[in-house]
Amino acid sequence: MSRNFLGHSQVCVLRKCSSAARFSPFALLLIFWVVGCGGGTSGQGQGVNPPPPTFATVDASGAGTASGQGTYALRINDNGELAGYFIDANGAGHGFIRDSGGTLTTIDAPGAGTAAGLGTVVEDINASGETAGYFVDSQGVEHSFFRDASGTMTTFDPAGASGAQSIGDDATVAGAYVDAGGLHGYLRAPNGTFTTFDPTGDASQVKSVAPERVNSDDSVAGTYTDANGVFHGFLRDSSGNITILDAPGAGTASGEGTEVVDLNAVGAMVGGINVGVVNGVDTTHSLLRSASGSYSIFDPPEAEGVSSYAEGINASGTITGTFRASSLVRHGFVETSGGTFTVFDAPGAAQLPLSDTNVGTTALRINANGVVVGYFSDASGVRHGFTYVP
Repeated sequence: MSRNFLGHSQVCVLRKCSSAARFSPFALLLIFWVVGCGGGTSGQGQGVNPPPPTFATVDASGAGTASGQGTYALRINDNGELAGYFIDANGAGHGFIRDSGGTLTTIDAPGAGTAAGLGTVVEDINASGETAGYFVDSQGVEHSFFRDASGTMTTFDPAGASGAQSIGDDATVAGAYVDAGGLHGYLRAPNGTFTTFDPTGDASQVKSVAPERVNSDDSVAGTYTDANGVFHGFLRDSSGNITILDAPGAGTASGEGTEVVDLNAVGAMVGGINVGVVNGVDTTHSLLRSASGSYSIFDPPEAEGVSSYAEGINASGTITGTFRASSLVRHGFVETSGGTFTVFDAPGAAQLPLSDTNVGTTALRINANGVVVGYFSDASGVRHGFTYVP
């Protein structure tokens, strides 16, 4: 299936706000990817003389400096290694990994196109430094890849165009692929064998499947869109049993519903509920589903009821995500398992309403040590990766 790889400007189809988080139309078709809805100032939880927050900016040396170009840090493992991609001055994408010492290695999949809108994205990194992602070739066709810790890369497609989204610590890869019947989920085992699935078991009732996260026991969490365009979360356990997740309060019209984007080692999940347009703003609220199956819907206090989205959860239950207040500027937040919020802006992030140019501070994942990874846009719309320790 052939596509153009459009500069990483995604209209947030899944999360109901303009953004820039992936740069492939295949990613648009999969309606996965990475943004919540944000705005706000910073606050501090209880404690005596807490240490000051620590930010580090991540910029790849080959990243372009025009609006929409730059560096997108997407994932972090517990060793502090980062994964993501950057867009160069010609509009082509290149994956990268950055070790805990700050050394950044560029990754270009064999066969990846080098023209504007083509290239490589590293989507995830596991505890061993193995990575997975996708690339778009010179014909505009997207393919998955796995890269081991030594740098050996394997490219693959279950059937038709595909995009890998997550890699477990045992090197199991989760993603989605397109065939004549539509868009489906897949798992690729470490030995290279594939298992494909549709959450409902009936592909005719599913428009798209987005497996977002595979955890240490090979359970997979994600989101699918039904035949009416409504979003539903799902959890596929290691035995292949699938539970459909519809959170209380989620909208039921096309473009609304329940979205799940991260799953931790103990089975807790985060994402958002999409409730449609409220007071003229496409609105989401953050979602936590506990390992026992209970739902919590929440927003940081500073969100003022406008919009928020939980993007990542670590093993101890600390959550990170994004929100918007009445200014419609996107900001990051961290919530501890005890319910204490810290909200923040990356230094240099433009305080401008959310748009394809201005993405504010976009917090995406948090590791076991409480380090948050994400990216922000400056006053010129250039993207910069960051890490943040509250």
